[in-house]
Amino acid sequence: MAKISPGWQDSAVLGTVFDQLSDALVLYDSGHVITGINASAERLFGMSAEEIVGKDCRELFHCTTCEQGCGIQNGLASQNTSNGTVRLHLPNGLERLVVIRTAPIGSEGMVATIKDVSAEMEPQRREIVAESPVMRDLMNFIRRVAVSEATTILIEGENGVGKDLIAKTLHYQSSRQAEPFIAINCAAIPETLLESELFGYEKGAFTDARAQKKGIFELADKGTLFLDEIGEIPLMLQAKLLRVLEDQCFRRLGGLKDIQLDLRVIAATNKNLREAVREGAFRQDLYYRLNVIHVHIPPLRERPEDIGPMAQFFVEHYNRKFKRQMQGVSPEALRMLLDYDWPGNVRELRNAMERAMILEDSSYITPASLPMTLGAPAQAAASTASASESNAAPPPEEALSLEENERRLLISALERTHGNQTQAARLLRITRDTLRYKNKKFDLR
Repeated sequence: MAKISPGWQDSAVLGTVFDQLSDALVLYDSGHVITGINASAERLFGMSAEEIVGKDCRELFHCTTCEQGCGIQNGLASQNTSNGTVRLHLPNGLERLVVIRTAPIGSEGMVATIKDVSAEMEPQRREIVAESPVMRDLMNFIRRVAVSEATTILIEGENGVGKDLIAKTLHYQSSRQAEPFIAINCAAIPETLLESELFGYEKGAFTDARAQKKGIFELADKGTLFLDEIGEIPLMLQAKLLRVLEDQCFRRLGGLKDIQLDLRVIAATNKNLREAVREGAFRQDLYYRLNVIHVHIPPLRERPEDIGPMAQFFVEHYNRKFKRQMQGVSPEALRMLLDYDWPGNVRELRNAMERAMILEDSSYITPASLPMTLGAPAQAAASTASASESNAAPPPEEALSLEENERRLLISALERTHGNQTQAARLLRITRDTLRYKNKKFDLR
C-alpha cells in the first residue's frame, strides 16, 4: 500500500507525480466520464487536458459500443482490478494498440493506466504473401478466427509452409496480442524434460528441484501457447494436455493446488494426425479437442501464383539485410522458380533467394545464381517418365492382392530414386508423410 506524508497530500504535488509517469493515467467515474488525466495521456491522445476532461470515454475514443476486453469497461463491471488489450481510435484519426489496467477508487470510479504497445508489437508482425485465391481465402479465415474466442486451433501443413507465421498472425491479430506469445517445439525437447517444461514444478518435487519453477503454461497465461510438432508429444503427456485444454487449469509437478489459466493453444503438425489416431500413436479425444478450428496450409506447389510475389518479397527483405539494391527476378529465373515443385516449400524458396542475393552480381536475379537443383526437376521428370514407360512391368499372370501391388510399387519407387523418400513420394504422387506411413506398414527401410 502506497503511503504519502500528510504534508505532501496536495493536489499540486500529486499532479506533478502523475505527470512523471511514462504511461497515460486516466481517472473516470461510473458513467464513463473522464475526470482527470496526466501529461502522458495528453501526448497519447494528442489533445489538451481541457479538451479531454468531462468527455465520455466512448466519445473520445470513437467507439459506439465498448470493445470486448476493454479494461475500462471490465473494471466498471467488476469493480475489481482489471486489464485488457484494445485498439484505441484516437481523435487525430490514428489507431493505437494499448494495454489498459484499471483499479477501483472507492465506489466513485476507476483509475486506468494506458500503455501504448503499438511499437512493441510491430517488430513481431511478419508479412504473409497471399496472392493466390486459396491463400487469400485462408487469410480471411485466419482473421476471423483470430478475433474469435477460440481457445484451441490446429494447423496442419508440410514442412516449410509457414505454420509458425500463421500462428503468430492468429496471436497478433487477436485481443491477446499484447500478452505473451510462447512457442515450443515438442520434438526438440527430450520426453523426460517436456512435462516439467510445460507444467513447471514445486521445490522438492524431485531430486534437483531446489526452487519453484513456473512452466510454459503459466508463463503464457492470458496469451497464446504455440505447440509445434504436436504429434511428437508422448501418450502419457497427451492425457495431461487434454485436461489443460478442457478445464483451463493445471497443477505443477509436486503441487497440491490447481492453477487457473486463460490461454489460447495453437498446435501445429506436419503429420497426418488422423492416421496417427488410427495407429494408436495419438489420442482420439485430444485430436478432437485440438481440431475445433482446423487450418490447412497448402504447399507452395499448389499455389504457384504466390511464387513470384514471394520471390520479390525476399528480394526486398534481403536488400535491407545485405544493404543491396537488387531490382527483382529476371524472367528466365522466374520461369525456373515456377517450374520447380518446392518440396521444402517457402523455407526452401527463402533459402534459394538468400543464396541468389549473395551470389548475384547484376541488378536482377538470374538462373546462374539460383541453386543447381532448381533446374533438375523438369529433366528428372522427363527421364523418369521415359524410364517408367520402358520399364513398366507387365500385368501379373496370377492374381495379386491390393496390398501386395502397393508394396511392389513402393519398392519400385524407392529403388528408382535410390531410397530418396521425397522423390519417391513425388513419383507416386503421394505426400512424404503417407510414404513414411506405408513404409512402416510394410516394414520397408
